[in-house]
Amino acid sequence: MRELKGIYPAIVTPFDRDGSFDPGVMRQVIQHQLRAGVHGFYVTGGTGEGLLLTQEERREALETVLDEGEGRVGVIAQVGAFQTGETIELARHASEVGVDAIAAIPPSYFFKPDTEGLVRYYSAVADASDVPLLVYNIPQRTGISMTRELFDRLLQVPKVIGMKDSSGDVYALSLVIGSARGVRPVIFVGEDSAVLNALLVGACGGIGGTYNIMPYLYVQLWDAFQAGEVKEAAGIQTRINRCLDAILTVEFIAGVKQTMMWMGFEVGEPRSPLRPLLDGEKERLRRALDDVGFFKEEAGFR
Repeated sequence: MRELKGIYPAIVTPFDRDGSFDPGVMRQVIQHQLRAGVHGFYVTGGTGEGLLLTQEERREALETVLDEGEGRVGVIAQVGAFQTGETIELARHASEVGVDAIAAIPPSYFFKPDTEGLVRYYSAVADASDVPLLVYNIPQRTGISMTRELFDRLLQVPKVIGMKDSSGDVYALSLVIGSARGVRPVIFVGEDSAVLNALLVGACGGIGGTYNIMPYLYVQLWDAFQAGEVKEAAGIQTRINRCLDAILTVEFIAGVKQTMMWMGFEVGEPRSPLRPLLDGEKERLRRALDDVGFFKEEAGFR
């Protein structure tokens, strides 16, 4: 099994002018990320609009990433869907086509499962594949928070090896990591602004949306941290956060996609019910990015 660690872009899903998945542009994006030195890809997650894709599109997107990556880096497929049955089907497919791991958000879109329900859900997903499984903590979206007790129970499920944590709560994350009994969990931080802090408390890497637009900086942060250059890593995290602050002047996925369009990647518009940026929003985003020097080569963002 490939060791899961490092910088994993939560890769965007490109759409053409008709709103259909565009595998050609996906390949261009993957090559750009590989040139930056990323360690893997996280496919059909939130930034990848996975819940807005059909099952066929999700399979095609994953297969495109695996084919273009040619086994050079790790691949984690986010297989969570609106129905547990679809999640299980996607988990089986991901396992069959050769991912290194799968991840799944909890099924909490209207009905909120209790602890026993969550354990049964993740057990069923784990049983459906032959690869490791990461649970996904993003309470601001799901309304379910990963407690130490719940995480400890989930780690007892065969194939569950850890978690993608997008809560942004590094204090809680440190307690979860420190309380895991008899195992060192695989923890990826999903909050772009807190990658360094999460690495300091024991995370094994990061998965994030703005990795799409500044993969070089995230790889530099990782390399600096691995070399023990924490002060240098902190400076890089500050630069990342300045760019993140610019992106957050507009809706996140639309902002990332628009920035990629300005970078020369025709990734298209977000899928409904998300929407593209209005002209005034594009102007605001461009000013914010210009203010931090994003498009200047010497600034080192790209």
